[in-house]
Amino acid sequence: METVESAYCKDAEHLPRSVLLLTRYTKLRAVKRLANMKGLETKIMNSSLAQKQADLGSAPVMPLLLRMALPSMGMMFLNTLVFLVDSIFVSWLGEVPIASMSLSLPVAITYFALMEGVVAGTTALVGQNLGRGNGRQAHMIAVSGLTLAYALCLVTLPLAFRGPSGWIFRSLGADAEGIIGEAYLYNFWWFFMAPFIAYTFISNSVFRCQGDTMTPLIAMTIANAVNIILDPIFIFPMGMGIEGAAIATLIGRVASSVYLYFKMKRSGGIFIPVLPNARRAFLKYWRLIAYIGLPVAISTGSVALGFGWINRILYGFGNYAVVALMMSLRIEDFSFTVIVGVCAALTPFLAFNYGRRDLPRMIEGMKSASIIACSVILVVGSILFISPRLFINLFRPTAEAAEAAVLSIRYAISAYPFIISQFIMNALFVATGRSFYGTAAQLVRSIFIRVPSAYFFAYMFGISGIWLFQPVSWFFASLLSVFFTAVLVRKIKQEFLLEDIRNA
Repeated sequence: METVESAYCKDAEHLPRSVLLLTRYTKLRAVKRLANMKGLETKIMNSSLAQKQADLGSAPVMPLLLRMALPSMGMMFLNTLVFLVDSIFVSWLGEVPIASMSLSLPVAITYFALMEGVVAGTTALVGQNLGRGNGRQAHMIAVSGLTLAYALCLVTLPLAFRGPSGWIFRSLGADAEGIIGEAYLYNFWWFFMAPFIAYTFISNSVFRCQGDTMTPLIAMTIANAVNIILDPIFIFPMGMGIEGAAIATLIGRVASSVYLYFKMKRSGGIFIPVLPNARRAFLKYWRLIAYIGLPVAISTGSVALGFGWINRILYGFGNYAVVALMMSLRIEDFSFTVIVGVCAALTPFLAFNYGRRDLPRMIEGMKSASIIACSVILVVGSILFISPRLFINLFRPTAEAAEAAVLSIRYAISAYPFIISQFIMNALFVATGRSFYGTAAQLVRSIFIRVPSAYFFAYMFGISGIWLFQPVSWFFASLLSVFFTAVLVRKIKQEFLLEDIRNA
């Protein structure tokens, strides 16, 4: 201790004693903080995750991505299963509760859009810094990402009050008090569940950035197991109805968060506390995260806005049409688990190698991810296309709703090649910090193509042809993404070349 003091204060004998003591205290704190951060960085690099992290930059690409993607697909599958299980049990209560749940879809998408934005920015920046060997910076970004996610949970507060909640659902096209009341009961619990979802999202991102995709899978398995067990108990024997489904989901998210917290504490890698100490430095990282994440949030939020308009169109045909869309989306989500799971593994891989300035490996990763996604989606899509009623019947729908859902699913499956290409390219946009490219493509799809085409096809072909809006909108968005990818790859080549020249 005296050695450190003398190193800082050997020329300060002429200062007043009070000033000297304050100077010593301040500088000793700075030295200790620096030592702690260096110790943290050493701990991260020497942790059990170190080899997985190193594999991101050196292991054969196809086996590596396959090893990372399979648990990610499983996690996304289970994440989808949470909402599917809720939807199935609620559908057994009747058409009004399931219509109210469908009405809640844009609200859920809006919240998850914000979380996905924070996760996108956090993943890109943590991955890039780990690729550069800067574990200390990666840790600060991860903690900052969690605090930003917590702050954004406040957007769910209006759902806890009947008046604001009713206004939201009326603006989405609901006109029956029964549906609005059921929607309030289901969405009331969002405010209490939101912080736990935020914690699991950021924690899962941190594990994936370190090459660990198995831990997020286990966490989601815990959430689903709890939800599946409690859903029927709360909804039926306890008579809580649609509100019971929300409470069961909340308890599952809490259990998942508890597991992730203790897993991070034992892993020896990056650890993010549940309640981080407030620091002004977080604001700097919030700006960096928002620069990447805000376009992603806008992109996903545009989906909610687009579906809000689609619901208004479908309400013109009756409640059964809205229910059909909800059922088809829940079932199609199983296909999206494949695509999103692959991209959940691809994004940190690309970010890590972007930090290492390895463009050939990044391109090889995109090609490998495309092959994996296409191979699996061919099987999943074929099953859904051939036997959609096998899954639709789980909801016990009316004949009209079932027929409309079949058409919706089959039209959506025809868009899968375009969906895969856009998701793979969007992973590149996010990983390199140019997420605004993906936002532009998504806005074109969700707002400028999807909604007008839905109005057009509804007018021309009625309920049987409105579902064409899916493949048409994905096709144009995919074309735009191809153009943006070509532009971005050229920019990355120039960026790496200039850096090589400066370092020469």
